[in-house]
Amino acid sequence: MSTLGLCSCFCTLALASWAFARSRRLPLPPGPQRKFWSGNEEILPWDQPWKEFAAWSKTFGPLIYLYAFGRDILIVNEASATIDLLETKSALYARRPTWSMVALTGRKDNIAFMDYNERQRKARALLQGALNPRAQKSWGPVLEEETTSLMLQMAQSPESFKQHIRRYLGSFITRFTYGRKVDDSELKLGDEISVHTQQALRPGRWLADTVPLLLYLPDWFPGMAFKRWARDARTKFIEYTAQPFREARSSVLDGTANQGMVPDTLSDIISGASKYKEEELVSAAASIHTAAIETTYAMLMNFLILIMAHQDVQEKAFQEITSVTESTRQPLLSDMPAMPYIDAIIREVHRFNPVTPVIPRSPVQTDSYKGYRIPQDTWVMFNIWAMTHDANIYQDPHKFIPERHLPLGHENSAKDPRDFTFGFGKRICPGLNLANAQIFLFVSQLLATFEIRPPLKDDGNEEEVVIEYSSSFVSLPLPFKCRLIPRSANVILY
Repeated sequence: MSTLGLCSCFCTLALASWAFARSRRLPLPPGPQRKFWSGNEEILPWDQPWKEFAAWSKTFGPLIYLYAFGRDILIVNEASATIDLLETKSALYARRPTWSMVALTGRKDNIAFMDYNERQRKARALLQGALNPRAQKSWGPVLEEETTSLMLQMAQSPESFKQHIRRYLGSFITRFTYGRKVDDSELKLGDEISVHTQQALRPGRWLADTVPLLLYLPDWFPGMAFKRWARDARTKFIEYTAQPFREARSSVLDGTANQGMVPDTLSDIISGASKYKEEELVSAAASIHTAAIETTYAMLMNFLILIMAHQDVQEKAFQEITSVTESTRQPLLSDMPAMPYIDAIIREVHRFNPVTPVIPRSPVQTDSYKGYRIPQDTWVMFNIWAMTHDANIYQDPHKFIPERHLPLGHENSAKDPRDFTFGFGKRICPGLNLANAQIFLFVSQLLATFEIRPPLKDDGNEEEVVIEYSSSFVSLPLPFKCRLIPRSANVILY
């Protein structure tokens, strides 16, 4: 190497060392005073913490530092700061925090929880290719068929609407992923998997997330009950994800495979015509088969309770639908551009209660931002709920007002909340096109088919709609009932 090259290399290393040393001297962001031994554990909110974190910004500002359960925690409540960190510094913040229970329950190869590595990038690319608008011509008709079938099922037994919706989501995802129908045992197991995932991700629930050393103790050691629970959860997760993949592989080899993401891609991999590997396809299939159902279910439940509480919005939406379909058919994906009010409702449902109110990330090295230090491996919690309820972005943020998004794309319309709710940077949701299509079909066909009304009290009057949400990682309305009253003019029922 030349003298000039050595000098340049030395200067680069010196500059990097200076920047690192400087970042180490910077103060941590402000936050509540902590105790010497327990940090901020005693003041951590557990009931919809995103709301409390947003309120704390009035005292501490948009960046709030906490220390709890042996971890540095940074709450980011501001949209501009989130964009600066997750978009401008996307590679630095592309990693998820480490959840010991995620690994123990078998989710470590799921795209949502994997490190930002080659396998994760390839699995994401595979999903994006299978779900993008160009691929919609293959799965769009299946989605329309499944959605119309759902309307008929709910007309036959409307009191079971939640079970029908879960079956609908499981049925479509199974057909899309594996090219076959779903059975009741799979649906039941899928519901168990969803519960296990929510429990595994609950902050503070598991001592192993705070003291990883516990993972190395034998199962018979006192206090290791969490390992037995995780082993059972892992076994069921493998049964739910690995078994269908093995069956799809066998069907490809013996020539009996149906069209679907897994068998189609496997055919190319086995023949040597694909740039992907089987392990990448495994991650992609397991991710869409588990994550898409729970988040979409939460979104559809959110729509149902909000539209039931806002009858004026429901009536305006129905009028738009009938102006397009003339009550002679169900809405189709091709009708989306002609139904801006339906789109506005969907945007407002996203905004009112994001299904993932908090998005966690973790920087791969110590960072600095606006004069503050963000230590390596900090659990950075980006508060999506705070952003969609920021009065500087959305006027009257605690009111459900679809009209704020009209006219769509106009400079005076509100920011599309899906820019927040689908994530940021290198971990933006790869299935957002499918999610938008499925939610549109469900919303438009449901409103075309039924009136959604509150239950009746003993005196014959309608109950007041109480809108409350769970505090889980995927937030959805607390259990509620509704009446689905068939519309007399609907073409699929009469």
